[in-house]
Amino acid sequence: MSLIIDWLFPVRCFGCQKGKKYLCNMCENSLKNGLLSRRNGFEGLISIYKYDGLIKEIVEKIKYEFISDPVKEMAELMNKKLRLNYPNVTKYWQKEKFVLVPIPLFWQRERWRGYNQSELLTKHLAKLLNLPVENVLCREIGSKNQASIRNRQKRKLNIKNVFRVNMTTVIPKNIVLVDDVITSGATMCEAQKILSEAGVQKLWGLSLCGVQK
Repeated sequence: MSLIIDWLFPVRCFGCQKGKKYLCNMCENSLKNGLLSRRNGFEGLISIYKYDGLIKEIVEKIKYEFISDPVKEMAELMNKKLRLNYPNVTKYWQKEKFVLVPIPLFWQRERWRGYNQSELLTKHLAKLLNLPVENVLCREIGSKNQASIRNRQKRKLNIKNVFRVNMTTVIPKNIVLVDDVITSGATMCEAQKILSEAGVQKLWGLSLCGVQK
């Protein structure tokens, strides 16, 4: 069956439509690198790529066109970039026994999409980084899509109090929060507030791509 599917829907680079990957080496090299930034409550926030051009198109296909297959490849690229550009950070996470935690979706949106792209990304990345993954956070309240809100203050209000800690899980002391995109940072900051109140001591944020300020 998989051979038939591969024949009917062959994997091609989203950029040049060539090769046998969703993002070939040439198109990946054309992407703009993201940044390591600082924000209150975080030791650091890392976005692997700038949220622009081709990587933005790929994220939108994953989120809005129900195409989950590229997620594994995106996790592999994140792992490669982390080890290349932030080797001391990855070693620090491993030494201090950080746990990767995905940003959750509200259950209705996850059911509609069929998956949580951030959770899939986190699980693939955890294997590559040799770090554990836990679903520490739950999303209690449905909210508007953050990408549809332009005003920064309205983004903060839209995401306020939507998260809670999963009480069936032991809360790790050191956490890397993982999301597909960091735009205004409102989602990360709201999650950080809940986790800090739950006793998390060291916190990092990590995304496939992000908006550069």
